[in-house]
Amino acid sequence: MIMQEISIESRFRSLLQSNEPPSPLDALAASEVLKVRLAQMSELERQLAKLQAEAQMCNTILSGIRKLPPELLADIFLQLVAPDQERYYRLSIYSSYPKADPSQQASVIVLSHVCRKWRSVALSTPQLWSTISVPHRTPLASSLYDGLVKMCIKHSRVSPLYITLSVLSSSNAAFRSASAKGPRYSAALETLNKFMPEITRWRYFHFDLLLRQLNSPPDQILPTLPPDGAPDLRKVYFRMHFEQLECPETRWMLELLRASPNLRHITFSAPLSNLVAAPWVHLQHFYARGGIRLRDLFLVFGGCPVLESCEASFELAEEGPSLPTFRDSDSAIVLAHLRVLEFTHLRHAELTTVLQWLTLPSLRVLVLAGHVSDSWPDELFRSFLTRSACKLHTLSLSRLAHTDAELMDYLRFPNIQDTLEVLVLDKWTTPISSDLLDFLTFKFTESPADSPVLPKLNDVTFAINALFQAVHLRKFFLSRWYERDRNQAPFPVAVVIQGGTDLNEHTSQ
Repeated sequence: MIMQEISIESRFRSLLQSNEPPSPLDALAASEVLKVRLAQMSELERQLAKLQAEAQMCNTILSGIRKLPPELLADIFLQLVAPDQERYYRLSIYSSYPKADPSQQASVIVLSHVCRKWRSVALSTPQLWSTISVPHRTPLASSLYDGLVKMCIKHSRVSPLYITLSVLSSSNAAFRSASAKGPRYSAALETLNKFMPEITRWRYFHFDLLLRQLNSPPDQILPTLPPDGAPDLRKVYFRMHFEQLECPETRWMLELLRASPNLRHITFSAPLSNLVAAPWVHLQHFYARGGIRLRDLFLVFGGCPVLESCEASFELAEEGPSLPTFRDSDSAIVLAHLRVLEFTHLRHAELTTVLQWLTLPSLRVLVLAGHVSDSWPDELFRSFLTRSACKLHTLSLSRLAHTDAELMDYLRFPNIQDTLEVLVLDKWTTPISSDLLDFLTFKFTESPADSPVLPKLNDVTFAINALFQAVHLRKFFLSRWYERDRNQAPFPVAVVIQGGTDLNEHTSQ
């Protein structure tokens, strides 16, 4: 047998070294050998697959993830899924959480379907289910989210709930019509009703109505708040595009605010009127970006002793008594923790009331924007800065009627001169005086007596009419970066235009 195999191999080798066709006997022998070899290879492949499967089983048994304790596995799940408990970014309201789509590999739903252990860990980790974001783009959204909302409420157990509920525009043209807005809004209220039995667990509530005015009132009304309110609610964000003041949504949100005594953060991006402030003794941040009246804002100032930042727009029309009332014997309101104050659309009466009755010793950022047609209360502003003795980091004054000379006097105050780093000025309608630019210019000097007026100033922003002021500003900014004696930068060449006026006085190149 061995001799026969040797002779066959010798014969095959001689055939391979030439183009001689095989004889019938050679062809039969080659076919027999091929069948044997193929059978042997198939058996080896079967054995290899078996060995690989056994090796994989051993690797699975020895896998390190099997040794992880459930609490560490749960932490890995949280890092992978990363539930966004508070929706800081606008685009986040467009995404849902938890994601039920199997294509989303980082979905908690997918993790809970891997194996029994993973499912047990996922379902027993309330933090994975306590953050719920449900955007409504169609009238069917409520039914689509029904199972998901029930699952989250069940598996979050007693953990605080972080809820984002939004009504958005739809990619489907059929759902963007005026007649479809009402059903989409009603679907969102149906989802809201599912959360109401758990209101005592609400920690964060974001209600976003990105719809213009509804043509007709929806059939469904907003849910009734329970007597106990939302005692655990810490942060509220409300935004809508309805322009009317006394709409049901605003009234409902105001009721929710009054029923939430432990709030820390309120953002109201909608017209806010007739506010009845609760004793928000823990409130730290209050933002009224859709408009508020000063009398309502002073209710917040009076009842929120630890307020740290406040941003308010006064663009609401003046109707009735819009200013708070004070007696001559009343003392100024001291907000010892307020660090950021931003007011826009200020009218003269509102500005003077603020400057007269507020004392802010911890203020670091002051932003005021008003109407240039109003007069500027110079004495009150000086008194406010002196009384507060705050160390300002940022000062922004826009569309206000102060003069450059008055501004330079304010910047010489010790509580501003030694600490100011950011200065923002609106100089669109009035030219920038050379005195102000020279005052702000950094002076290179080796003499301690000639130290810069604002030594920490590193960010200066002007809103200007470039046609008339660009060249002066260019000289100013170059002066802050270059010592002219050693680094003279070229300036635009003077060009005489019609009328004999120097182009450098009107435009930049």
